[in-house]
Amino acid sequence: MLRRFIFLLIIAWCGQILPTLASAGPAYDVINVLASKSTPVLNSRDLSKTARAQQLQAIMQGFVDRDQMAVSMMGRYWRRADASQKAELPILLEAYLLDAYVSRLDSVNGSLSFAIQGERTLGNRTLVDTEVVRPNAPNILVAWQIEEFEGRSVITDIIIEGVSLVVSQRADFSSIIRQQGGLDGLITILRQKLQSK
Repeated sequence: MLRRFIFLLIIAWCGQILPTLASAGPAYDVINVLASKSTPVLNSRDLSKTARAQQLQAIMQGFVDRDQMAVSMMGRYWRRADASQKAELPILLEAYLLDAYVSRLDSVNGSLSFAIQGERTLGNRTLVDTEVVRPNAPNILVAWQIEEFEGRSVITDIIIEGVSLVVSQRADFSSIIRQQGGLDGLITILRQKLQSK
């Protein structure tokens, strides 16, 4: 499940934007800027895979609130975490997801396009509806959840074909926590996965 999500995230984050929205707000701007920064890096043939991955990681980190995503992905387990676990988990989760992301870079050929369809407001959240246009393949519907934290508009979830990345990862991590006997077990597994790269 994670690999499919990461592949679709690559498509959505790094595709070119087709101008389909007449007016735009802060949430639109987040997605617009993210794609415009990512596309040249992805399409460059002068960068090594490692250099490309490092640049894309740096770009993505500026648009995602890792602390909020960690809280959402951990669910009820976050309330049980101690201060040390709460300090380390956001860093490990971000690194884990970014590592999975960059490992799929070769799956993208740079010929995809990314069309913003509009915005929807749900309470204090904004969903930016987009469509990923792929040559010789069905289009993919991706909604980006944008929230305001400390004066910044940041991505806090991605809904791909109606399935939330946060909800899916919460289920996966909850399973690991139960199997490993607690949050320390998840932290150990994430450390091992990252150190093995």
